[in-house]
Amino acid sequence: MLSQLPPGPGVYLFYGHNRLPLYVGKSIRLRDRVRDHFRRARHDHKAMRMVEQIQHIEWEETAGDLGAQLREAQLVKSLLPIMNRQLRKQRDLTTWHWPAGATRPQLLSGAALNQPTAGGFFGLYRNASSAKEALRELAEAHQLCSQVLGLEAGKGRCFGSQIGKCRGACCGSETISDHTQRAQAALQPLQVNTWPWPGRIAIKESTPGHNAAAWHVINQWCYLGSAATLAAAKKLDAASASFDIDSYRILQRFLRQPDEHGLSIKPL
Repeated sequence: MLSQLPPGPGVYLFYGHNRLPLYVGKSIRLRDRVRDHFRRARHDHKAMRMVEQIQHIEWEETAGDLGAQLREAQLVKSLLPIMNRQLRKQRDLTTWHWPAGATRPQLLSGAALNQPTAGGFFGLYRNASSAKEALRELAEAHQLCSQVLGLEAGKGRCFGSQIGKCRGACCGSETISDHTQRAQAALQPLQVNTWPWPGRIAIKESTPGHNAAAWHVINQWCYLGSAATLAAAKKLDAASASFDIDSYRILQRFLRQPDEHGLSIKPL
């Protein structure tokens, strides 16, 4: 089975007894990467434990590294292999959304990133508690008002203004407009990049000397799937797609400078 592995990019799947998914991996050199698991097992106890359980290997060739990374993240979420502890985590993320014209951000589920929404999104957090703690730290660092930001209940002077850690947006010493401007500036480094296209895009990827080109379809940072032709790519439906932090980070890396990765983008 190892001798049948292709030399180019793709994903591989290790299965154990009763087709239990053990591990999903990716590589730009499939054959070398899979063989490396077995080589490492000679002197690595963790690798040996996995290799001893492998009863079947499957693989999928991809057009390149981007397709391999996107497909790996997708397969790990759907198969939940027992040894992919990082990527397999189903993350119900939260994010701060600052609606256009509002004076404070609101906490939303990461699912809001699936839809085009006016205003900006800031930060991606595991839960509401970590999101609020991050905003509190920003408020303290920039002398923002936790009461105006919705982190503290009450009226009049907030606790921060009483100890000199708030410039007084809560009591009129600073205008709400100035406070809003400063708060948005403080959040700016955390901004989740907004989707720069009006709708779906298809990313063409090919690796010289290996597989035929593939078209990866993306909408609002959600990976919808890949197709061998542009015509087939146009048929991929966005209805069931959901935002995934791992796919978002992969796309951020590759789309920052697509030409360097040999990618071309076509709006659909």
